[in-house]
Amino acid sequence: MSQPFLDDWIARCCGLESVDPGAVLRYQTGKINALLRDVERHSLFYRKHLAEVFVRHGEAIRSGRWPVSREDIAALPFTAPGDIAENWKRFLCVPLDAVARMVTLSTSGTTGEPKRLAFSVADLERTLDFFAHGISVLVRPGDTVLVLLPGAERPDGVTDLLIQALPRIGARGVAGNPAAETAGFLAELERHRPDCLVAAPAQLRRLLEALPEPPKLRAVLSSAEPLPEALGAALARRWSCEVFDHYGLTETGYGGGVECRARNGYHLREADLFFEVVDPVSGSPVPDGTPGEVVFTTLTRRAMPLIRYRTGDVAAMLPGPCACGSPLRRLSRIAGRLRRTEAGVDVHTPCKGWAENRDG
Repeated sequence: MSQPFLDDWIARCCGLESVDPGAVLRYQTGKINALLRDVERHSLFYRKHLAEVFVRHGEAIRSGRWPVSREDIAALPFTAPGDIAENWKRFLCVPLDAVARMVTLSTSGTTGEPKRLAFSVADLERTLDFFAHGISVLVRPGDTVLVLLPGAERPDGVTDLLIQALPRIGARGVAGNPAAETAGFLAELERHRPDCLVAAPAQLRRLLEALPEPPKLRAVLSSAEPLPEALGAALARRWSCEVFDHYGLTETGYGGGVECRARNGYHLREADLFFEVVDPVSGSPVPDGTPGEVVFTTLTRRAMPLIRYRTGDVAAMLPGPCACGSPLRRLSRIAGRLRRTEAGVDVHTPCKGWAENRDG
């Protein structure tokens, strides 16, 4: 088994000689302290949203002494997607002319109002750095990577950022047709001769079912939506390649975590994000290994930081160490999406059951 592929990067970003869960947590609580001081000064939304926190802990926050534990962080109120949709500009901690990239997303809920997310040049650079290190689990120097995710025409969109990141590890990225139709994909294979493929599960499913012969790929990275285990297993067997899954949201700055070769949970972007799993009804943190709602806090975001943002994704936090040797926590695969209704909360699992009756 190879050395943990993200641990050296996390240690470097956190200013540590080596990764240790306690040292990483101290780095993260320090970053959240700095974040609280920043949003009190610059974010109209968080100044009001955290008003009670600043009354109770303001002196300790301003002197760098709070929070110091996971329990302290759990005392902060959640941020919901609807908060951003209501007035995204109130989240900003930088002037509008310092925003390098804006993304508009639809939201669920009663209003359905879109939410807008802002990123600075420094925010995008953090994503590029993570992409370059995260994808190194499957990409080698000299590789060509075909990317089928949509939006390659949008500067600093996820496809463009990934293609920008690959030369940092001596690889090359090319954008393919997101339609993932058979003839066009075969032509792309012939033209670019890729070693690796990045695509969404729906695209991978379409190609798996339609291609007359397996493509000659060494590895596949699934991204953009949950990868059903049966689909991943079918791809690995029929295409004779390694298959990895990535977890991320636009809100996380695209990248969130990626599997290692042990394929036992996502190794998380710990230097830039603090993840929690909470009970979706009470909001209380749940023990490791217990499914709940994934919540995260941005640690290094400049333009539009998010504090305890509720993703609606259902997963469990896995304790270390991983079989690869990393002592850090990992997030399990996403089990589904929460649906909040007047009757309560349930879990929607649209990907469950794929290939149950196929040659999976």
